[in-house]
Amino acid sequence: YKNKQSVLQETICPGIVGGRLDFPRFATFASVKLVLWWEDEFFAGFRKNSGLIPKANQDLSAVEALETGGPIVKKSDPEKFMVSIGKSSEQLLDHLHVLTQEALDHADLTVLMGALGAAALIKNSLWFYVQRCPIKQGYSNPLQSMYKQFQEMVEALAERLLDMHCRLISLYILQDAESLDWENHKPFFESERGSYVVQMWWTYMQGLQYIFVACCLR
Repeated sequence: YKNKQSVLQETICPGIVGGRLDFPRFATFASVKLVLWWEDEFFAGFRKNSGLIPKANQDLSAVEALETGGPIVKKSDPEKFMVSIGKSSEQLLDHLHVLTQEALDHADLTVLMGALGAAALIKNSLWFYVQRCPIKQGYSNPLQSMYKQFQEMVEALAERLLDMHCRLISLYILQDAESLDWENHKPFFESERGSYVVQMWWTYMQGLQYIFVACCLR
């Protein structure tokens, strides 16, 4: 990001976008690849699908080998799986903190939305693993704390994103002196058009629509 002022982003599978967990439409490339790696490790360690990615999307030969007890290429330990998930998600969390700070410093809304999508994707993935990873009685799930941290990050990023949009509108759009002359009873432009403030606000809203919809469907 420091060199090119941009971050690689990837569209999430439309089949899981939205829903009860409100999956994002797109996220950073690194977060998507990390989740795909988690899914491979989960399937190898528990010999079942987590439910995050449809079974049809996985390699059929690997699925058949696991279900029939045949030879498999790799095998993972469930406890080691949770440890690796915890460490990798913690590293990604640190990376997202740095990335979001850079995006906030440059008021880069596109990168900030990508970071928000990445945090939401990781949060939802951790939720699946918390629900499906067996824990010995008397022990707490080590992924639960990471899930809460990503949940807090998603909420904080959403608030910062909303605050940034509000500040941009209030500082750069709602500042036309002629449009804000409340004591003047003369209709603006003889009532043939809206004030400049309304026009620029509408243009800004159209830009947001493009970012939230058009860019998300790339």
